[in-house]
Amino acid sequence: MTDLPTTPALAWGAATDTGRVRTENEDSFVALPMVYGVADGMGGHAAGEVASAIAAGMLRDRLSAGAESVDVVVAAVVEANASIFQGAHSNAAQRGMGTTLTAMVVLADGTGQRRLAMVNVGDSRTYVLRAGRLRRVTIDHSYVQELVSTGHITETEARTHPRRNIVTRALGIEPNVRVDTWVLPFVEGDRYVLCSDGLVDEVDDAEILDLLMENATPQDAADALVACANEHGGRDNVTVVVVDVLEGDDPPTGAADLDVDLAWGDEQPDRLIDAEAGSAPATLGAAAVATALLPITPASTRRRPGLGALLFGLAVGVIGMLTIVFVLVVRHNADNEPAPTTTIVTTTSSPSTTAPSTTAPSTTVRTSVTPVTPSTPPTAAP
Repeated sequence: MTDLPTTPALAWGAATDTGRVRTENEDSFVALPMVYGVADGMGGHAAGEVASAIAAGMLRDRLSAGAESVDVVVAAVVEANASIFQGAHSNAAQRGMGTTLTAMVVLADGTGQRRLAMVNVGDSRTYVLRAGRLRRVTIDHSYVQELVSTGHITETEARTHPRRNIVTRALGIEPNVRVDTWVLPFVEGDRYVLCSDGLVDEVDDAEILDLLMENATPQDAADALVACANEHGGRDNVTVVVVDVLEGDDPPTGAADLDVDLAWGDEQPDRLIDAEAGSAPATLGAAAVATALLPITPASTRRRPGLGALLFGLAVGVIGMLTIVFVLVVRHNADNEPAPTTTIVTTTSSPSTTAPSTTAPSTTVRTSVTPVTPSTPPTAAP
């Protein structure tokens, strides 16, 4: 087994709060020398708290000594997913529970070189502050992120969208889970922020940047970010872990000019891993990452039509079918209908018994424009 670094050059701080609206805190976090993570639980009652605690506990149990590869990190996330999924289906009180997860683990590649493995499922985020600029490392798996990615709404609109809390991927919802991963270098001066959406829903990126620049220590920065979220309303639980890289590589050339949060150089492959059984990691070039890492909606989260919609559709179909049949019947009758006939009825008066008539015989001509098929020959009027 490769010797892992035991004293990484990292400093960290963490803070969590229930917020001003919720009564329970369903967030969990882990902050150890080799592993850091934030999990935001969901599911109602105490189920969300259980799910996030399972995820954080799995990171502590499996990755507290770091990991030899990103696949080891993904395996721990997959195991957490399976544990939450099983619990949700075996305990009625925990039915439907799940959690998001964003985490960072120290890696060793066999040469003693330290790197960081990032993993993400859901809409908890990881940022990095480098050379005075804040960039998002992760991409949210959420409904509003899909709207932003397709140009339907802006980032500003996403922060207040009524469906901003709908996630499209989370641990415990399906038996298998897709995990986004990145491998990043130790770069001296980098500051990472791992947080639940309780922070980003209340505090925009510009203010997050200001607070990170104003607070020198990771603990002060974490405390300031949580306090700011509560000052802005505190509508959700908020959890923040801040990690500083004290020693490492020099920042890549032009790092201050990076406009894409995933552009870390060719030696830092961006990977999207499908953690289903038998799947292999896919290594993507930087040019393909922006497209390949767009949020993916699992089949289970897509809306299915309700009974009302099905009945409405059926009624529309029946009406359409009857309309077509009626038109065909009318057209058929018109084609087989006889030409209009004209009936002429002539009436002649009888001779008078007292005197000869001086009036000309009466004749009545009646023309019908409606098809007539008489059953008996017309008779003269008496």
